[in-house]
Amino acid sequence: MNLHHIGVATNDIMTGIRHHEDFFNIHPVTEIVEDPIQKVLVVLLSAPSVGGPQIELIQPVSDDSPVSNMLKRGTSLYHLCFEVEDIEAALLEARTRGALVISGPAPAELFKGRKIAFIYGPDHYVVEFLEVQRSPLTS
Repeated sequence: MNLHHIGVATNDIMTGIRHHEDFFNIHPVTEIVEDPIQKVLVVLLSAPSVGGPQIELIQPVSDDSPVSNMLKRGTSLYHLCFEVEDIEAALLEARTRGALVISGPAPAELFKGRKIAFIYGPDHYVVEFLEVQRSPLTS
């Protein structure tokens, strides 16, 4: 399992992008994408020098988005995302270790249909699993 990105919730994705560019010199590496399943706008940011996890900015597009409630409580650090080989196996393992599966697996627009799932772990924070990209020969 590798740390892929850190998810940060924001009320305004464009303001979030500007703040991360100004403060941390990290810039968008994807387009802003709307994910209708998660009810959010998302974009990945990264530093000019490649390496380390990326930052995913997440803006809710409706009041019933899972991110909306977090922002209402004043929470902006949303989740840590780990890349996993087999998302179903990772969810099963997480359940056996006391985690609650919040959602998924489901395809994610930002990751070109790769499956994601969210858990709430025993340490009381949200973790996203992102299934690794499989080559056409191994699917």
